[in-house]
Amino acid sequence: MQVQVAETGPCSRSITIQVPAAAIREHVDAMYDSANQQVRMKGFRPGKVPRKLLEKQFSASILQEAKEQIVQRYLNEACRDKQITPVGRIMIEKYEELKVQLDAALEFTVNIDVRPQFDIGETKGLEIETYTTEVTDEEIDSALKEIANQKRSIAKVDEAAQKGDFVKVDLRFLDESGAEIHQRKGVQLNTNIPIAGVDPAAFESALVGAKAGAPVELALTFPENFEKDAYRGKPGKAVLDVKEVLRVTAPAIDDEMAKGLDFDSLASLRDDLRTRIGSEKDRIGKIQQEDQCLQQLLDRHTFGLPASLIDEQQVASLRQFAARLEQSGMQREDIEKKLEESKGEARTDAERRVRLFFLIEGVARQQKLFVTENDVEGEIRKIAQSNGVAPQAVIEHLEKNNQMGELRLALLERKVRDFLRENARLVDKKAS
Repeated sequence: MQVQVAETGPCSRSITIQVPAAAIREHVDAMYDSANQQVRMKGFRPGKVPRKLLEKQFSASILQEAKEQIVQRYLNEACRDKQITPVGRIMIEKYEELKVQLDAALEFTVNIDVRPQFDIGETKGLEIETYTTEVTDEEIDSALKEIANQKRSIAKVDEAAQKGDFVKVDLRFLDESGAEIHQRKGVQLNTNIPIAGVDPAAFESALVGAKAGAPVELALTFPENFEKDAYRGKPGKAVLDVKEVLRVTAPAIDDEMAKGLDFDSLASLRDDLRTRIGSEKDRIGKIQQEDQCLQQLLDRHTFGLPASLIDEQQVASLRQFAARLEQSGMQREDIEKKLEESKGEARTDAERRVRLFFLIEGVARQQKLFVTENDVEGEIRKIAQSNGVAPQAVIEHLEKNNQMGELRLALLERKVRDFLRENARLVDKKAS
C-alpha cells in the first residue's frame, strides 16, 4: 500500500491511497471463497460451486462489497500508520466511480478533518469571582408571594368589579329599535376583554364598578360572526344583567397556607425556603464560576477547527430552532426566513461549541480526568430515579437513540468544570 498525505488546512488532510493489485486479488478471492461456502446451488455440494458460476451470478454484489471493505480497511491502516485521527465527516472523492478489478491496483483519495493541535497551557489558578449564598428576607418574601400567586383561585365577591375581575352575566342583544333578538345565559366576561362589536374603552368603563343586580347597557355593531345573519354589521345594543362579580385572589401568606404545603407553620416554610434558595444560589454561583473558567480558556486559545464539526453543529442548532418555531405555530415560509437570518449567529455559536469541546478534552487529557463505568452507572441510576423508571429502561433508551456517547461527554465536561472551579483563584470583584 502506498500512502500520500497532503495538508489542505489547519485541521484537514487529503490522503491518497494506492492498494496493489495483488492485495485486491487476495481480498476478492477470499470473498468468493466465503460466498462458495454459503451459496446453495442445485447440483453442487457446499463449497464446490465453480468460480465462473459464482462470478456470473454474484460478481456485481461481491465487487461492490469488496470495494466498501477495501476502502475502509486501507483507510484505517493508512490513518494508523500516519498517526492520523479523523474527526467529523469523511469524504471519499468520486466514490461511485471507483471500481474494483482483479489484477488492477485501486487508487482513491479521502478528504478528512483531524483534531486541532494546541497547547492547553496552565489550567490551574484561573480567576473566578466570589459569590454569596446568603438569603435575604426580601428574597424569601418574594418566593412566598410567588407561591401564593400560584395558588390563586377565583371566587365570588360582594364588591363592585375592579379592573381584571370577571363578571358573570345574562347577555341580551337588542336591535336598533330595542327589540330583543338573541340572548346568552351565564356568560363569564373579563373586564379586560370586550364583547365583539363593542368599543373596548366603553366596555371597560362600564364593567369596572359594575355590581350584581345592576344591568349594564352598551352600544355595539353586530360582528360578522353574530348568530343572526340578518343583523351582522348593523348597530344595536348589548344588555348585561350582572349576576356575580368574580375575583382571582391569592391566599393569605400565613400559617394556613404553610399547612396546605405540609409545613407546620409559616416560620418552618420560611426556613425551608431559606435553605432551598441558598442551595440554588450555590448551584448557580458554581456554574457561573465554571463558565468564567471556560471563557478564559476560550479567550486564551485560537486554533483552527474541523470544518465538518462546525457544519454539523450549525445544522443541528438550526434544526432545533426550526422545531421550536414550528411548535410555536409559525408558518413554514416565516420559519425559513428566520433560519436564513439566524445562520450567521448559528455559525458563530457552532464555532464556539466546537472550540470548547476540544478545550474540555484538552484539560481532561492534561489532568488525566476519565469517565469510568461506575460514573456512567451512577448517572444512569440518578436519571432512572428522577424519572421513576428502572435503570435498564434508561440504558435501552440511551442505546436506542445513540445517546450513550453524549452521556459520557456530559460526565467528562462535569469533571472538567469541577476541576477548573476547584483549582481556580477566587477574586472578590465587588470588594475591589
